[in-house]
Amino acid sequence: MGRRLALAAAVALALVVVGQSLLGPSAQWDLKLWLGMGHAFREGRDPYLTVNNLPFLYPPIAVPLLAPLSLMPDRVAIWVWMALKLGALAGLVAIWRNFVELRGTALEIVYFIFAFGSALTIDLVSGNPCTFEQLGLWLALFALLRGRVFWFCVAVVATAQVKISPVLLLGALLVVPERPRWGAFAASSAAFLASLGLQRLLAPEWFAVFASRAGSVDERGPSNPALISLLRDLFPEAGLALALWAAAVLVVVFLAVRTLRRTKADMRLRIMLVALTYALIAPRFKDYSYELLLPVGLHVVQRVPLAALICFPVGRGAKIVSAIGRYLERYYPLACALALFGLLLDELSE
Repeated sequence: MGRRLALAAAVALALVVVGQSLLGPSAQWDLKLWLGMGHAFREGRDPYLTVNNLPFLYPPIAVPLLAPLSLMPDRVAIWVWMALKLGALAGLVAIWRNFVELRGTALEIVYFIFAFGSALTIDLVSGNPCTFEQLGLWLALFALLRGRVFWFCVAVVATAQVKISPVLLLGALLVVPERPRWGAFAASSAAFLASLGLQRLLAPEWFAVFASRAGSVDERGPSNPALISLLRDLFPEAGLALALWAAAVLVVVFLAVRTLRRTKADMRLRIMLVALTYALIAPRFKDYSYELLLPVGLHVVQRVPLAALICFPVGRGAKIVSAIGRYLERYYPLACALALFGLLLDELSE
């Protein structure tokens, strides 16, 4: 009876999150930007607008991709968007079952709601297309698990069309299979670059705005708790922060590659380490982007119960007593990812 009550309470909490995402007056801020872009595109105006101080930061191919949502009344579009996102989330859960044991317990539901600074909750409330990005990436990783290199490349290149950074996952072709797949890596990288070149050719003005905005964006924690953002906060001199980030990226990649070359661990663990490495080195990794690491975190929590701290914003308590705590609060998901990286390296080295 106690377990059923706990499960019912957890499900009720999840429904509250979905309700807040649908009915909250300030929710769906990213979707409203997409809808504004769609209206501008259909009316022949510049789609690279700013809505509620949020600029449109996506490449030209993203403009016609989601513009059809603007054909609906905004309230209807929000409900349709949420239904699509929940469907994508169901697909993610089905894929994650191939990487980690899911028991459907109350604690797992609470974990998914709050882990990594509530990454999944922020994704649902914001209306960002992040869930679809994660579905594309995990479809790619599932294809790699099954040895389907071609479909891995297709999924990564397709997913990277909107948010660019996922193309870094193509590096998995060089470290996850028994032998590096240099041919597939080169072909898929060329296909991605060709897609960018085609966008520049077909929509040069839009592409120029996109490149300018993407190059000048400087988001910090807590909305963008990426490694480079932390270093920019710690070291205000831009050149120094960039150099330290490049060095940190090299260290993370070196540790991951060395471990992957030495280990004979299960393919699932190798893929999880690749996902973690990507999250740590990506130059822009938003708070909701840590949704990518939910199955990785759950695997580690099942093995090391203390790792359950990734579910709780302990940085808020530490903020009161230390300067380190102030950074921990702003970059808590990154701190969780770094801790998981160390624990997974240790597991793969056994």
